[in-house]
Parts: sequence; structure tokens; C-alpha cells
Amino acid sequence: MITWCTFETRAEMVDALEEDTSEALMRAIKKQGRAAWAVSGGSTPKPLFEAMAEAPLAWEDIQVALVDERWVETDHPRSNETFMRNALAQKLAAEAHFLGMKTKHANPFDAVADVNKRYSGLSLPFASVLLGMGPDGHTASLFPEAEGLEDAMATTNMSPCAALKAKRSDVTGDELDRMSLTAATIAAAQHVALMITGLEKKQVLERALATETHLPIARLAQMADITVYWAP
Repeated sequence: MITWCTFETRAEMVDALEEDTSEALMRAIKKQGRAAWAVSGGSTPKPLFEAMAEAPLAWEDIQVALVDERWVETDHPRSNETFMRNALAQKLAAEAHFLGMKTKHANPFDAVADVNKRYSGLSLPFASVLLGMGPDGHTASLFPEAEGLEDAMATTNMSPCAALKAKRSDVTGDELDRMSLTAATIAAAQHVALMITGLEKKQVLERALATETHLPIARLAQMADITVYWAP
């Protein structure tokens, strides 16, 4: 199910999302002593990370993990782990525990067992998951027609993570090998936020929900309660 939260400015959107994410993390800490937050890479969430880095939370009790990763080394310019650490491991949030996905394995299919073991140490279900969405209707690394997509989307797949190989497109770039949270893991989170900006992304989501229901974002919306945070 989708709940829309629309804002006149991106600054207002960031403020609301920072407040809602902080509340979700605080609820989890109060309930179980720890909280896990899954975050996405890309330029859109950077202002949120800057705001969250100054949030007065018990960061030492918060685990920050990736929603997905390109299967590249951490010195690669498109590494989500490096982006996460550079953008969020600052100021107060530097006290958090950060967890990446990349291992020494040559491809994500060989690595998935180790990554799932790594993620099993998190305080699951996630208190909050921050998603983005591409113009092709993908979210996390759940790309249309990707190898491994059906396994990653299966309601019966309770593993935290799944390996995928995307079909090459303008959206994927050259990094086709991916690791991603499974749809069931995302759906189990207490707070699932989809942060998108601009009219194009809004129209993509509206079409996916109305007619292009085969797209991963639409399929995930059938499994999860997703709050959309949108601004022009």
C-alpha cells in the first residue's frame, strides 16, 4: 500500500523524513535496545543524511546498513558503501555502526551466503528502510527482468539479501552485478520510506501503480506499506 506525503519544497520533505525516520529509530531502541536503518545511495538522500547526522539520537545503539550495492570495490566512485560512510558517518551519527555488503567474492551470487550471515547480525526487522526509485521502476537493486529478480521478490524468501544481475541499460550503467535487500525484508520494516523528487519520478510511480504493475516498485507496493515522500 502506498501513502503519499507531498511537499512544496525539498527542504520541507527532508525535514519531515528526518523526523519520521528519527521517531522510527527511537521507537525501536526503546522497544529492543537497538535499531537498524537501511539506506540507499544516490544524490537524492544526501540532504537527508546531512540532517540525520545532526539528529540527537542514541547513535551508538543504531546500525546503519545498505539497501543495495553495486558489486564494486569501496574505492570505486559508484560504491554505495563509500557514499553512505562519507555522507552519514559525520558529526553525531559517526557513533553509529555501519555495515556494507561488498565482500571479497568475485560476484554477488558467490557472496550472498556470507552477506546474509553478516546481515543476520542486525537488529531485524529494520526500524526504517530508505528507498529510491529509478525511471525504469526499479527500487533497491530490484531491476525489471534482472537475473535473480523472482528470487529476490518472492514472499517466501526470508533471507535478508539476494544477488541479482541487471540487464544493461542507461539506468544501470556498467555495474550490472548487484546485491539487494529482498522484498520480504523491506516489507517487514516498521517504516518504509520512498524518497523521490521531480515530476518524472512521480509519473513513473503513478503509472506503475495504475497500469505497469509488473514493475518492481509496483510489486513491492503490493507487499509493503510504503510512505512516499515527494517534492518537485
